[in-house]
Amino acid sequence: YLTLKEIKNNHNYLIDKIDKDKEYLLLILGGPNKYYDYKDQNLINIFNKIKIILKVNSLQAIIIPSMRTPKKTIDLAIEKIGKENLIIRSIDKKAYLSGLSLAKYIIVTCDSTSMISEAAMTGKPIYVADLPPKRQDKRFKKFRELFNKLNITKDLNEKLEIWNYKSLNETIRIAEIIKKKIL
Repeated sequence: YLTLKEIKNNHNYLIDKIDKDKEYLLLILGGPNKYYDYKDQNLINIFNKIKIILKVNSLQAIIIPSMRTPKKTIDLAIEKIGKENLIIRSIDKKAYLSGLSLAKYIIVTCDSTSMISEAAMTGKPIYVADLPPKRQDKRFKKFRELFNKLNITKDLNEKLEIWNYKSLNETIRIAEIIKKKIL
C-alpha cells in the first residue's frame, strides 16, 4: 500500500531527531507470531550484530516497530543498541516512511514478507535478520530464497555492502496488468 512518492514526501519527518553527520541504518522490527521464536536472547543476538555494524561503519540506527512489536522488544532495543540511536516507540507511519527514505541500509526481521517487500521499493540494500523458526516456515523461506536469488536481500551478518537491484513496485506493476486486461 506504499508508494515511492509517499516515501519521498516523508523524507524530512525524522530529520530533526537524527545526527545529520551520519548515514543511517533502518531496522524494521516485526513481532511474535506462530512461526518465529522472539525470545529475548534471539533478539539480543540480532541487536548485538547491529551494534557492531553501527560502530564499525559509524552509522546511526533508526529503529521502527511494526504493529506486532511488543513494548518489551522496543525496550530491549533501547537497552542493547543504545539511546544515541533513534528508536521509535509506537506505530508511526510517517516515521516508517521517513526511515525508508533516509536509510542507506535496511534490516528487516525475517517474519514479515510485507515489510521486506515494502523495503524493496527503495532499491536499497536489504538485510534479513533471521530468528529461529518455531515450526515449519516453508512459505517464508521460499519468499526469502526468491528475494535472495533476485539479489534484493542478503542475510544479516556483521559486514555491510552496497548492491543494486531493480526496485519493486508491485502496486503499479499489477495496476498496469489490470489496465491492459480491462482495455
